[in-house]
Formats: sequence, structure tokens, C-alpha cells
Amino acid sequence: MKLISKLKNSKAIIVILLVATTLRLYKLCNLPISLFGDEIDVGYHAWSLITTGRDYMGNLLPTYIQSLSEWRAPLLMYITAPFVGILGPTPFAVRLPITLLGVLNIYLVYLLANKLFKNKSLGLISALILSLTPWHIHYSRAAFESTLLLTLLLSGTLFFIKKRYPLSIISFILTFYTYSTANLFTPLLVLSLFLIYRPPLTNLLKRSFTLFGLYFILLLPIAYHLTLGQAAGRFSLISVFSDQEIVYDIVNQRTAAWVDQNAFTEKLFHNKAISYAGKIGSNYLSAFSPQFLFISGDPNFRHSIGRFGELLWATSPFLVLGFVVLIKKINNKENKLILAWLLLSPIPSALTSDGSLHATRLILTLPPLIIISALGIHQVFVWLKISLPKWNLFFAGVFVIATTINITAYWHRYSTHYKFESARHWQHGYKEIFQKTIPYLDSANRIFINNTYEPSLIKFAFFAKYPPKKFQQNFTTDIPEENIVKGFSGFKFADKFYFGKARNLDDLFRLLEPGDIYLAVQGQEVPGDWDWSKEPPENTKILNHTKDVFNNPLFYLVTPK
Repeated sequence: MKLISKLKNSKAIIVILLVATTLRLYKLCNLPISLFGDEIDVGYHAWSLITTGRDYMGNLLPTYIQSLSEWRAPLLMYITAPFVGILGPTPFAVRLPITLLGVLNIYLVYLLANKLFKNKSLGLISALILSLTPWHIHYSRAAFESTLLLTLLLSGTLFFIKKRYPLSIISFILTFYTYSTANLFTPLLVLSLFLIYRPPLTNLLKRSFTLFGLYFILLLPIAYHLTLGQAAGRFSLISVFSDQEIVYDIVNQRTAAWVDQNAFTEKLFHNKAISYAGKIGSNYLSAFSPQFLFISGDPNFRHSIGRFGELLWATSPFLVLGFVVLIKKINNKENKLILAWLLLSPIPSALTSDGSLHATRLILTLPPLIIISALGIHQVFVWLKISLPKWNLFFAGVFVIATTINITAYWHRYSTHYKFESARHWQHGYKEIFQKTIPYLDSANRIFINNTYEPSLIKFAFFAKYPPKKFQQNFTTDIPEENIVKGFSGFKFADKFYFGKARNLDDLFRLLEPGDIYLAVQGQEVPGDWDWSKEPPENTKILNHTKDVFNNPLFYLVTPK
């Protein structure tokens, strides 16, 4: 009987993983419609690392990655490097590692729920819900570092519970090289594990002592970056304590025309301590709001498809029921851990100025939310099996139908409407225009590329397949200069590439000499709805052009006749 049960469970988890893989691999290159800037940055760094051993800024095997606009945790780039090395610098190669990690997360949740509650049915329900959850699907189809962070947190927790402490410690250390929320959450989670499970310190030291040197080597670089290096200033840029709007609001409240400007009560009720606490509290509670979880999700159109919550609405009553079940048996270690994870996970996002509904930072809440929902569903099955066994199958059918309707409606919006509505947010069009630029790169005299519609240098380097070694040799600055060429402000790259924008249309035409090419953007260099592909300016030739998803002109490659 045990063998039959194992085979059934094995088949069930395989089916769940196959469904999850299908949902995450289907049209991966163009759902979402294109790579956005951060994904391209990951891809070009990965290509540079695999071909030169350096990031694209020339740093040898960096422990923190230097990009044009910021410094980034490096682990995703290193993981992506072999994929780009084998498949080339393509959208599929950039997104595939995260997709595979997303599927792995589902299996890890299955193992974790099974191990914690010693219940394979609960593990299967948890895996099934996660495989169909919009939040997880979305973050498994684009190169978001937070998906990798989930993998390491789930692995570290699972290893800890299994008393494989060296693997657990390594997993937790690696989280610091993934995404900034780990810097606060990982120590809190590890502390919770120690307080709840209280592993014998001598046993832990005995198992881990021989690996202390490895732990030290892994921790030293990130400790430097977080305290003295470039990562140290990252939090200050997004911290709620650096939010000047809060300060302005305090000043406005204190100096309002209808209040006594010297009143003690104004200082008592309008000060930084109260304002910061209010903002943090509001951010924290927003993470559990029905609006965010079940109705409309993250308002950022790159983090969520809109009109749908982050979780399946079909699971909403079971999340409430599961929470009740969790609290009723709160003395159990597994319940304490899930509750601690749930309550601690919004803290990193709550401390940021824009963290109230930020799905990327709040994805830390996803594992406990999924397992709690599974607890609720499993509890219903238990009740029905005991009191109303004939209704068990009926409940299962109703739940399957509701979930199918929910995920089908979500997928229809994601694959049909969201793809086009979100095109601007995903910076669509650069792949097409830069691939059309490739035939002219060698023969052109000078190439001017608009850099104000979106920063274009790394997009050009990635999609035009500009060798990373040449990029390292030729890059000097991306700080724009006024009139770097008369009538054109921007910066120069290599010997003939200029990124920026002509001051006006007359300057653009005066700028271009025979053999020059200008990549112009509709609504920027090209005024109004003037379609240069149909009516090009006098003495100007359109070498190529692209249109947006609604068939409106977007980019033009322009050269003088």
C-alpha cells in the first residue's frame, strides 16, 4: 500500500510540475512582449562574464556587479551566463534560468510542506496552488532576481529542518547575492528557525566546523559591499527614511495657515517619528490587503497584469480558514515557522518609500500564503471525509471548476490583452530596430541613437550583439554633454556611436552627413503623427522602420539622400 501511495504521489507531483512548466515556458520569448532594461542588463552581463570573465564594465569576476545606472547583486548573472553562452544573447536564454528556478520552487514548496506537516497531500495541494498562482507565474517568466531568492530561501529552510546545516547555511549566505530584501529578511528567518527548532549548538558546530572557512569566504565579499562598498548606499536611495515627501508633509501640516505655528501640539502630532511609523505601518498592512492579494495586485504594470490579484481569488476563503487552523495549533513548531515567515516577510518592503504594494519585494510572503491556503483546503477535505464523505468529491469538483475559471481568465488576459497593453512598460521595439541596424554598423560613417525615449546603450549592445570585450575597451562614459556634436547632446561610444538627441528637427537634418545614420523615435525627433515611413522628409532616406503593437510608427533609421 505504501508503494502504491508513493507512486500516486510521484505521478501527481510530476503532473503538477508539467503543468507548471507549460504555463511558464509557453511563448517565453514574447510573453511578456519583450525584455525590459533590467533583463537586458542581466543578459549582457551574463554574456560578458561567460566570454571574458568580467562584467561589461570590465570588473574581473565581480562579487557585486557594476551596471550603468546602479550596482547589482551578481548571482543571477552568474547563473544566466552558461545559458547565454550556449544559446547566445537572446530573450529565451535570459529568461530560461528563472523559468526553471520557478518550477523548482514549486517542487521545493511541495517538499517543505510535506516535511513540515508530514502530509504529502498537503504538499501536493501547496504545489498545485503555487503552480497556478498569477504572482508566481508572472515572476517565473521574466528575469526577476526575487525568484532566485525564493529558491534559496526555500532550500535553506528545507535543509535546516532536515538538519543538513552546512547546505542550509550556504543557501542562506547565497541569498545576500540575489536581491536586496534578503539583507534584512534572511537574518530574521534564520533567527526564527533557531528560536523555534533550537538545534543543539554543539551538534550544529560539529557538523559545520570544517566548512567555516567556506562560509567566511562566501560572506566576506557581501559583508564588505553591504557595509563599505557600493551596496551600502542602495537602501538609502529607496528607504522610507529618505522620503522627502514625508518631510514636506510634516512642514506643511505644521505651517498650515489655519493652525498656530508655534503650537506644541503640532510638533507633538506632526513629527518624523510618527510619520515614519505611520508610513511603515501602512506599507506593512497593505501587503495583506484583499485589494493587493485578490483584486488588482501591484499597480506597476511590469509587476502585475492589472485587473487580477496576485493570488487566485478561488483560494481566498481557504486562506482565511487556513490561518484559523494555523492559529488554533500555534504551539506546533511548523505552525510557528509559517506564521513567523508570514509576519516577517513584509518588513523589508515596508521600510521602503514605495513598498506598500510592491510585488517584487513582497514575493517573500508567497510561500507562507500558499501553504496556509493549502492548510485551509486540506482541512475542508478532512472535515468532509469524517462527517460528509459523499460531499468530498463534490467539493473537489467545485474547487477545480472555480480554479480553472480563475486561471483561464487570468491566462486569457495575460496572453491576449496584457501583452499589448503593457508593451510600453516592457520597452518593446528595441530588439526589432537594433536587429535591423546590424547590416549598417560596419559601413556607416557615424551612428546617432536616441537615448531619451529609453536609455539605449545596453539595449543596443545586447540586441546588436556588440562583443562584450569591445564594449569594455570602448566604453568611457554615459554622462551626456551639451553639443557633443553641434546640435546633438549626449555621449560618444567607441569611434562612431553617439547616444542622445538632436535639439530639434532642423538640427537633426544639419547634423547628418553622407554615410551617417540616425535612429529617430516617433514623438521625439519625429513630431506628432507624421509617418516618415510613408512621407519621409525632403533629402532624407528611411533605411528601415518599426511599428508598435498597435501598428503605429515607432522607430526609424534615417540617412541623408
